[in-house]
Amino acid sequence: MKDIKELTEDETRQILEFVYPNNKDNFLKKISFEPKITEEGYQQITLGGRDIIGIEYHNGQDNCILHFNNTRVVLWLYKNGYDITDLLESNAYMSEMENDFSDAMFEVSWLSEGEAVFSPEVIQNWTLDYVKRRCTEIYNKYFMKDYN
Repeated sequence: MKDIKELTEDETRQILEFVYPNNKDNFLKKISFEPKITEEGYQQITLGGRDIIGIEYHNGQDNCILHFNNTRVVLWLYKNGYDITDLLESNAYMSEMENDFSDAMFEVSWLSEGEAVFSPEVIQNWTLDYVKRRCTEIYNKYFMKDYN
């Protein structure tokens, strides 16, 4: 089995085509195997809070990252003889994460109903402070959870 660090640029382009078969605007920028550290010593992360490790590409509009543990990437690597053990281990919490995001979206959709979800006895609780507090709670509960 091949180590993922043996991945070539041509294979990386094949992965992009496999994951995004209908987007011919994607072009490979580079492959990242280690976390990026700024000059100040901080680790760079994506907007989703993940390491910038994987396939860095441009989709015709934005700079993007396709993480190696993306399910379709893992499938391509498996089919092409790469050792995916570490990637499968990193995906061990994927079901839990999916459930958490589903729960978060339910809570956000409930919150988006506004006053309609409050009974007349507690309508006075529907305030901007309440909404801000609930948004912070949802963010901390679901999006800042450490899955390790």
